[in-house]
Amino acid sequence: MFKAFASFVALLLIASATAVVAQIPNVNLANSIIAARQKNNSMMVQFTWTAQTQISKDGNVKDTRIQQVSYGPDGVPQYVLLNDIGAPMPRGFFRRSIAENEKEELEKYLKGLEKLIAQYTLPTPGALVNFLAGASIVNATDPYGQPILQTTGSNVINPGDTMTITFDSVTFNTKSMEMTTTFDNQPVTMSATFRSITPGLNHMQYATVDVPGKGLVVQVHNYDYVPNN
Repeated sequence: MFKAFASFVALLLIASATAVVAQIPNVNLANSIIAARQKNNSMMVQFTWTAQTQISKDGNVKDTRIQQVSYGPDGVPQYVLLNDIGAPMPRGFFRRSIAENEKEELEKYLKGLEKLIAQYTLPTPGALVNFLAGASIVNATDPYGQPILQTTGSNVINPGDTMTITFDSVTFNTKSMEMTTTFDNQPVTMSATFRSITPGLNHMQYATVDVPGKGLVVQVHNYDYVPNN
């Protein structure tokens, strides 16, 4: 069963938040987003939710893991495994040995990929500021007529990469995110959509990571957010 990407369900949910006072491009927008993150962080730790992570290889589902997620007193996400369905191993000693080796290699690859993607969540104020300082920012409206800010940058983490993050123009919460980059000499894309629920909690609802050269797809779904007692 694949253990990699266990923390991916929380990568886009909690980020450190400290106001930026330096005179840099788009500093006011950066501070507004940081304040929104800080407000959201204080709510997120009060909830428990369900996360489903599915890993597919060459069109075949290799593992589907359902976990209950919450934050401990130290602010670190905690996971309780509810269900884990892995692909059956082939019969025969040699075939099974080959399959186990392939599984270990895939596990190692996923752990490295997860570390790279974590950097694109811009988890620190400095990372967010650096992104916004070089990003193009466009005022637009979503399909429902709500005002949004589309921020697009390149060379964010890896040379030649691109990333677009869409924010709500009023609340400055994240609405969606798209990224293209490379890992292990292979193109990687990620897309994520966010949802706001009562009492204003903003969370990543769906995310998909696609590595076509590896035939690899990782899909994450966060749902059933329940306030802690």
